[in-house]
Amino acid sequence: MKKYLLALAVFSFCSATYAQKIKVRKVKGKQAVVEFSGATLESGRVYELAPDEFGESSVTTSSRNYVISIEGLIQSLKSDTSGAENEMDISLTARFGWNHGSYEFGPLGSYTSDAEGATTTTLISGGGFFDYNLIANTPGEAFIYGAGGAGTFGQYNDGSNASTVMTFFGGLFAKWFPTGSNVGFRIDGGYLYGKLTGDASTTTTGFKASLGLLGYF
Repeated sequence: MKKYLLALAVFSFCSATYAQKIKVRKVKGKQAVVEFSGATLESGRVYELAPDEFGESSVTTSSRNYVISIEGLIQSLKSDTSGAENEMDISLTARFGWNHGSYEFGPLGSYTSDAEGATTTTLISGGGFFDYNLIANTPGEAFIYGAGGAGTFGQYNDGSNASTVMTFFGGLFAKWFPTGSNVGFRIDGGYLYGKLTGDASTTTTGFKASLGLLGYF
């Protein structure tokens, strides 16, 4: 009995001394590919991940439960107003959302300012977005692509008149994390439909492309 207790004590001491951290590279269902630096692992053997001396898990993970992003866009649009010319607008959009791996959703807000001659128009709007990831957005994944959409409702002001604007966007996106961390870039491209109501009702359609920074935590 003493031999067994001694062997157990030695094994416990060695496990605590040589415990290493593992990094999960990819997860699919209940299976995962992990990176381990330490003693040689044996195929088929079960290893228990025990807490360290400070009471924290010996496995270090970085989550992607929430997303924050800021995007800028350049869009070429044509109005259905008689005699109107193509317009070039620059705007900023901020998002906050929840990531569930294969899909993401949340609220967004945008601000657009367009100066043309002595006239400056502004658009402030809010709404929501939905992304469907064809590659699950999990920690360590470096490149993700899919399809998404967004809808907003806002106030348009050209200095003399105020109108309401509804917009709907649908298209494709790609998210790239160069270092495999939770900070990266996002690019979108797709079709935009906008409806201006008020003193002068106008419908705006066209291609929209945007590039932005995003981070997960």
